[in-house]
Amino acid sequence: MTLRAALLISLLLGTTAMAGCGKGEQDQVPAAGVIPGADKQRQAEPPRPVRYLQVGMSNVGDIAILPGEIRPRFEQRYGFRVGGKIAQRLVDVGQEVKAGQILALLDSQDVLPAINAQAAQVEVSQSDLKLQRSELRRQQELRDRGFVSGAALERQIAATESAQSRLRAAQSQLANAKNGLDFQTLRADMAGAVVAVDAEAGSVVAAGQSIVRVAQLGEKEVAVNVPERAVALMKKARGYSASLDALPARNYTAKLRELSPVADPASRTYAARLSILNADESLKLGMSATVRLDLGAGPAIVVPNSALYTRDDTIRVWLVDRTSETVKPVAVKVGESTNDGVTILSGLQPGDLVVTAGANLLLPGQKVRLPGTTATPAPTARSAGKS
Repeated sequence: MTLRAALLISLLLGTTAMAGCGKGEQDQVPAAGVIPGADKQRQAEPPRPVRYLQVGMSNVGDIAILPGEIRPRFEQRYGFRVGGKIAQRLVDVGQEVKAGQILALLDSQDVLPAINAQAAQVEVSQSDLKLQRSELRRQQELRDRGFVSGAALERQIAATESAQSRLRAAQSQLANAKNGLDFQTLRADMAGAVVAVDAEAGSVVAAGQSIVRVAQLGEKEVAVNVPERAVALMKKARGYSASLDALPARNYTAKLRELSPVADPASRTYAARLSILNADESLKLGMSATVRLDLGAGPAIVVPNSALYTRDDTIRVWLVDRTSETVKPVAVKVGESTNDGVTILSGLQPGDLVVTAGANLLLPGQKVRLPGTTATPAPTARSAGKS
């Protein structure tokens, strides 16, 4: 073999070796999103100490919560008994009024001419009656002397009685017109506080239209709009209580007074009124209230709020496997909140171990160390490589 041929063979062998080395390195490039050595690092991580709770059945009171508003037991809408233009409104919202106090006045320009006309008609009727009575006396004198027949006297008696009836009718119409003037003054029937004004001075209102709303300052209630699904709960509740955000230190006992049998056509809710049995001066009309329905006590699993975590819009807890000392996520369905946490409707069984601290730091299958146990040292990366 010549020197030139030997050099050519050596060059070809070196090129092939370099190509093989490059291919092996390319095959070792990790896929996108995968951290090299992540599994080894996770295996090397020591067990994480956690706090846990062994769940069991507890006797928990079942409650339902509904929003409400403080309302007066009695609220009156005052309106004029006749139509007209409002001349004055003499009260404002929040003002306390007494029985008989004037609330508003109508313009009397439309009523005074009618009163004057009826008064004039009464005077005409009085004059006519006076004339008929004088004629009746003359007819009676002539009848006694034999100059007038009995039929003529009877006709005069009837005419006199008709004049009396016309006078009474005119007087009644005058009284009615004067009542119209009295009805132009709106007065409060009972003492209370003005809670709303529905018409202002200068407005032309019809008879009976609401002008002012006055609430009596006695008994107070909670108005609640009950949804369809809660009507049955409202009826079977053992007791009711009301709390207010404005008065966090107070709790009021309530009693169901009325529950509408017909739903509101707009909101599809049923109006309910609950009387407050221990109301005090701290309660103000219009305050927002929270009504709690006591539905009785029953067994349920309760876990602290720290045991819950949400991922993918699903509420879960970490369940501890005693044998492998690892954790796994379990989806649960929660119920009402209690003083000790939240009730679990499904997903857990009595006796399960649930992590109560550090739920957001765990991973599925991760080893944990429970209090009172000794952690097994995890192998280091070097010892793992030797085995």
